[in-house]
Amino acid sequence: MGQLAYNRHQMKLASFTVLTTAGYRPSVPIAAAQFADEGTRAGWIRDKHMQVLQFWSDRHPETPVDMFVTEPFRFDEEYDRALVKPLHGAIDVRFVSMPTLIRMKEEAGRTQDLVDIENLKIGSDDNAGR
Repeated sequence: MGQLAYNRHQMKLASFTVLTTAGYRPSVPIAAAQFADEGTRAGWIRDKHMQVLQFWSDRHPETPVDMFVTEPFRFDEEYDRALVKPLHGAIDVRFVSMPTLIRMKEEAGRTQDLVDIENLKIGSDDNAGR
């Protein structure tokens, strides 16, 4: 188990570093070491109901990136079910499947999430005949 925790810690540090190297910054003042620390993230989840850490970039204002503070689904399963769309026609980007997105928003239960669920369901109904 220690090795698995170590790998997750290293992955969080690496992901944070990749984003900051690409010009992204966290939307709140958080250092990579804080984000990688499991206990700190657990406190954010418990005390602030934090689910994602959003990164933004002045160079890429149209593409903020949300990084989960905990894994809300099995990555390998969701990877296979993910929606794949091109970003600016150049890079294929994976998005969580619609059922997973709706489930995550239901679990969050915030007012905006509930509005989002209704809009996602309407959009899904609109696209059903296509």
